[in-house]
Amino acid sequence: MLKNKLNICQVSLNNNIPLIIENYLNFKKIYKKIKIYVICPNKQLREFENRLDLEDIEIVNEDKIISFKEFNKIYENLSKKINYKEKFDLRLKWYYQQALKITFALNFIKKKNENIIIWDADTVILKKIIFFENDISVKYGNFFEYHKDYYETNKEILKENPKYFISSLNQFVAISVKECDFFIKNYLKNNLHKKTLDIMISKLIFTSIFNRHKVFKGSLFSEYELIGQSNYMFKNFKQKPLLFLRFGLNGKLTKIQKFFAEKLGYKHITYEHARINIKNLEMLNQKQSWFGFLKILFKNFAKFYLRCIIHTIKYNLYKSK
Repeated sequence: MLKNKLNICQVSLNNNIPLIIENYLNFKKIYKKIKIYVICPNKQLREFENRLDLEDIEIVNEDKIISFKEFNKIYENLSKKINYKEKFDLRLKWYYQQALKITFALNFIKKKNENIIIWDADTVILKKIIFFENDISVKYGNFFEYHKDYYETNKEILKENPKYFISSLNQFVAISVKECDFFIKNYLKNNLHKKTLDIMISKLIFTSIFNRHKVFKGSLFSEYELIGQSNYMFKNFKQKPLLFLRFGLNGKLTKIQKFFAEKLGYKHITYEHARINIKNLEMLNQKQSWFGFLKILFKNFAKFYLRCIIHTIKYNLYKSK
């Protein structure tokens, strides 16, 4: 295992290629040695290989992990009794990309005996993040999201939620070799000799959702919350709040804006340009307005540090019980 090397995997469509390149260049500046695995559809494979012909980037055909056809077959077999199938069909590819990430990451760790980071393809790193300490992941969290349905789904898998926690939706999650072993042993019951990881993870996502949720609410599972909570239950350290830019952006940040954000401690930017939203429309083709940028920057900054104080108080109260 190369302790100083960061392995990163991403699932992406071709519209994220410019952000992948920007993120790759930033990672190369911040860290000594990296390797980025970009998972893409078979029909876009050649485009990815041509446009991302860069040192330390490897393109992975998603069909080599699990094809959408096979994923859909598992879904059809398990979804016969749900009353929201028509609505769920529209979100199936969103769940597919989560299965790809988890399956690739766990298979990578089992094969290479190296840690890995799952990282969103629309997210660009700004400032150094310490991903691992003492051979396990650093537990990060944020205060700006809380999706109860994700934790309900997690209960089906983990059997319980941690007594106290904050969201692990940081647009990335790090998984160490030890945490991978813990997850497979406790939540996949070490049944890898009977089934492959791609089948097990796909079935795990569907069965946990369908068993817990009788009403469709769109997003009912998060790979980041599942892996984040599993890691947290492996070693229960206080989660470190992470400051990043995501909500409210309507354009790409300029170099000066990124400089200000970095100096204020913002770790990364997420450009949610694929969402159907007036603010996000064509956001990668226009500059972020200064008024909007400063409003987001200082509003989030103030809320973040206030909630850090509350987080510390709540965690200490939990630990004292």
